[in-house]
Amino acid sequence: TAEFLRRYPHQLSGGQKQRVCIAMAFAARPKVVVLDEPTTGLDVSTQAQVLETIRQLCGQHDVAALYVTHDLAVVGSIARRLLVMYAGRVVEQGLTADILTEPAHPYSRGLIRAIPDLVERNELRAIGGRAPAPGARPAGCSFAPRCPEAVESCHEVVPAPVAIRSDHLVRCPRVDVAAPSAVRAPAAARQAAAPDAEPILSVVGLDSYYGSRQVLHDVTFSLAAAECLAVVGESGSGKTTLARTIIGLQAPTRGLLTLRGTPLAARAADRSAEVRRSLQYVFQSPYSSLNPRRTIGQSIAVPIEQFFSLSRHEVADRVAHALERVSLSPDTASRYPDQLSGGERQRVAIARALVAEPDVLLCDEITSALDVSVQASIIELLDELRRRDGLSLLFVTHNLPLVHSIADQVAVMTAGRIVELGTTDQVLHRPLDAYTQSLVADTPSLTHLQHRQATSPPPPTNTGDP
Repeated sequence: TAEFLRRYPHQLSGGQKQRVCIAMAFAARPKVVVLDEPTTGLDVSTQAQVLETIRQLCGQHDVAALYVTHDLAVVGSIARRLLVMYAGRVVEQGLTADILTEPAHPYSRGLIRAIPDLVERNELRAIGGRAPAPGARPAGCSFAPRCPEAVESCHEVVPAPVAIRSDHLVRCPRVDVAAPSAVRAPAAARQAAAPDAEPILSVVGLDSYYGSRQVLHDVTFSLAAAECLAVVGESGSGKTTLARTIIGLQAPTRGLLTLRGTPLAARAADRSAEVRRSLQYVFQSPYSSLNPRRTIGQSIAVPIEQFFSLSRHEVADRVAHALERVSLSPDTASRYPDQLSGGERQRVAIARALVAEPDVLLCDEITSALDVSVQASIIELLDELRRRDGLSLLFVTHNLPLVHSIADQVAVMTAGRIVELGTTDQVLHRPLDAYTQSLVADTPSLTHLQHRQATSPPPPTNTGDP
C-alpha cells in the first residue's frame, strides 16, 4: 500500500524487513538468486507464502536458486538437492529425500537429532563441542574432534568423497560401518505447575498504544515459577510490544503488571535494581543489541558489575563461564561485535542476560539466528536453569516446532489480542481458534516430510536441468 511504501526501515518489524529484501532481489528478474536465510525472521504463515512465491518465481522465470538455511524442515519442502557444509567443506550432498531419510555423515545425523518437530515432541540433542574458527581448522576431517565415530586416520587425512549412490556423496571414511540411527528420541514428560501455585509474573487487562494506534488489547495471562509460556503469532501481531511493555521499554496505557504479587512500575528506569535483575530481556536483533564500541567481555560484564559486588578477577571468571555456557570460546571476550556472526552475537546477548541470574527471562526470537545444534544447546541450558533454579521463560517465537519442545503453555496472538491460551499439546494438536489452526497447518514438519519422502517414488533422473 501507499502508506506502507512511505515507511522507513525502523518502522517495520523484522519479518516485514525480510520480505522487502526478498522483493528487491526478485525485482531485477535474475537468472540466479542466492537466498541467505530468507525466512528466518518470518512467522510460519508468511514463511509459507514466501516459499510458495519463491517456487513460483523460479519456475515462471527459469531462475535457479541457492537456498542457504539451517531449517531442514524448510529444505525438505522446497529443495530438490541438498548440500551439508561443515567448517568450509561440503561433507554430504545428494537428493534432499535421501539425506533427510538416510543421512550418511555423522554431522548430518547430528543436525537431524537436534531438530524440533511439530508432530512429535522430541529431545533436542546438541552436537558436542564447538565448530572450529576459520583460522583454526584442525588437520584431517574438521568434524573429527566432535565426532563419536572418529578413528585415528580421521584426525590426519581429509576424507575424499565417497559415492553411496551416483548422486549421493559423503566425505567420511566410515560410511560402510554400521551407523547410529538419526531417529530423534522422545522428550521427557513435562511437569505441570501446581494449580494453586502463586504466579511469579502476572499481566491483567494490558492495553498499549503507538501514538493513536492501539497495539495491545486487554492482554491477560500469568506465568508460574519454572514455567515456559510461548507467545506465538504472525509478524506485527503485538508479541514484541507485549514483551517490551513487560520489561518497561513501552509504557502500557491500561492494565496491571505484577512480579510476585507486587505491582511493577511502567518504566524500567523507575524500577528497583532487584526488579531489573529479576526481569531480563534478550532482544530479537543480534545486530543492534550489542554496543559496537565495547568488547564482548565488557558487554557481558555490565550486568555483573551492576548487580553484584565482585572483584575484577571474579567478573572475568563469570564472563568466561557465561560464554562457555552458550557454546562460545572464552577467547570471544576480547573480540568486538563486528567480528562475530549473527548467531554468535545472539549467543552473547543470551549470555549477557543470564549472568544477571534472572527469575524471569523474556526471550524475543532468541534462536532464530542459530543453527539447530546451537539452538538445541541453548534449549538444554534453559531447561537446566528451569529445573535447577526455577527460571521462568516468556518465549516469543515464530518457531512452532521449537514451542513443542520447550513450552508448557502457549498464547496465540493476532492483531494485539490473545485468541487462544492453553497447554502446548492442546494448542498445537487440538487448536480451537481458526487462526491457530492456520498457523499449525502452515508449519512444515520434518516427521511428515520424512514419511512422505520415504514412501514416495524416487524422483526422475537428473538430466542437467538446474
